[in-house]
Amino acid sequence: MNYSNQKGVSIVQILIFVIIFGILIGGGFLLLNNEKAKTRDAKRLSDITRIQAAFEFLINDRSNYLGAAENGCNQTGMLVSQCNLGTYLPSIAQFKDPGSHQYLVVKPPTENNYEISFELEKDYYGLKAGTHYLDQAGIR
Repeated sequence: MNYSNQKGVSIVQILIFVIIFGILIGGGFLLLNNEKAKTRDAKRLSDITRIQAAFEFLINDRSNYLGAAENGCNQTGMLVSQCNLGTYLPSIAQFKDPGSHQYLVVKPPTENNYEISFELEKDYYGLKAGTHYLDQAGIR
């Protein structure tokens, strides 16, 4: 038998192609998931910055943060969307973490302080992944 005239693709060549293709697809999914997490973190920081601005408008108008605790947001563990900041941030009632976390009141608003917690999935512009807090001094 003369094997030099055979044409086509061998099983080994097909297996090598499938393995390489699988590795490329798997790497693509990993990159995509990483980018999705960064996008969610960007949305979180955008929301938190807007909440911070609303609290600052409130203290400029009333000289304290107590107004945010009226009709909601007056207990630890409550959602930030329940804070009375609608005058300064009309969409506050719709604020929701883009992932599975929540923006929570850690310290209810008082005359001179408040504290809100939020989570980052990945390191993002100098902030490490994990729980962070917003208070009158900023994000930490």
